Amino acid sequence: MVGNLTTVTSHLDNFILTLIGFYLCGNEAQEAPDWECFERFEQMTSRARLRLDLPEVIGSRRIKRSSGFPVFLGGAKEARILDNQRQAGLWGLYSTALRSSGLTDESRRLTPVGVEITKLFLSKTSGSEWRLALDKKCVQLDLAQLEGVGKWVLGILQVEGGREKLANCLLSGGVTAVAWQGEVFAQAKSFLQGRTAVPPPREFLAWLTAHSVPLKEFAGCVRDFDESLSLAALTFAWLLGSHGRNATELTSQLAGLSEWPFRDPSLPDFPGAGFDGQWQKRAGGLRDFCDAMKAKNWRLAIDLLLNHHAEVSKQRGGVPWCYWEGGLIKVVLNMTPGTLPTASELSSLNFQNWMNSHSNDFFLGSFLAILNQVDFKKKGIV
Repeated sequence: MVGNLTTVTSHLDNFILTLIGFYLCGNEAQEAPDWECFERFEQMTSRARLRLDLPEVIGSRRIKRSSGFPVFLGGAKEARILDNQRQAGLWGLYSTALRSSGLTDESRRLTPVGVEITKLFLSKTSGSEWRLALDKKCVQLDLAQLEGVGKWVLGILQVEGGREKLANCLLSGGVTAVAWQGEVFAQAKSFLQGRTAVPPPREFLAWLTAHSVPLKEFAGCVRDFDESLSLAALTFAWLLGSHGRNATELTSQLAGLSEWPFRDPSLPDFPGAGFDGQWQKRAGGLRDFCDAMKAKNWRLAIDLLLNHHAEVSKQRGGVPWCYWEGGLIKVVLNMTPGTLPTASELSSLNFQNWMNSHSNDFFLGSFLAILNQVDFKKKGIV
């Protein structure tokens, strides 16, 4: 239903500054952006945003640890805001979504649509502090310079027409929209009407099953699939905290999930989805696990889940995180132990509330968050 966003591209401010940064660091979109200039652009705008107490600044932990003056720019160790800014910052995380939305090409050069939106932002603001990013001889900023950057950034982020136009492009899917995304966009606008906070994606899926004719069946399947996927995920997280325990201990505790509202069939048959063979194979492994849980065959369920995990790990070129060894569970990846839900949480009155806080958002979380951020003055944005 959403083909151009991910779980890590969930804030409109980051899209705005990534797009503008690509434009300014690429000679006004005539060339591919220069990485070193963009690195500096992100460092100074991120520091300025954090000083303004704006949300979702990537690298905020490291910035807070180096908040004194002067602040440094560039590739030197003292300038870093992330261990690997190129991969984990705006350049790496937001470029795919911008390209998928038809706003940039594969070289991060802006398309005509991307240029139009960027010029809308820049035409409504003044100041030239951004040029510090292009001056590679400037390796540090003082307080006055960073405050100037902050005023420029704040002016950019408050351009209402630009925010709305960019959000509409991202949420409609842009020029390469997947088949159903326009319907998701229209329904989401109605769903969020009058709300200040973004509800859990499962509530939006429920809305779609009640209000969208083309998406009713598919959205219902996603909700059902979410429950099966969450059952497997919470069980696996619990196993990762069970190092050294035997089968008797584990099956006895897992039996506490006997009141889980198992569905029949365990996994829905998505209409018209056309999933590939790899998806079908992995869905089959999940289905086998859920069927064993529904049959209360707890030991078989554990074995099936561990086998499924081992197979997926192998396909990814890795090794299993936990497995049986000498009749005991061996965990080779240290994790915070997961907990199984209580009988009360699984009751018919509480289960949906429990699922709302344990579900997968399937990119709908990012979708709804961005739609809710169009108004810069909205609570939670500033």
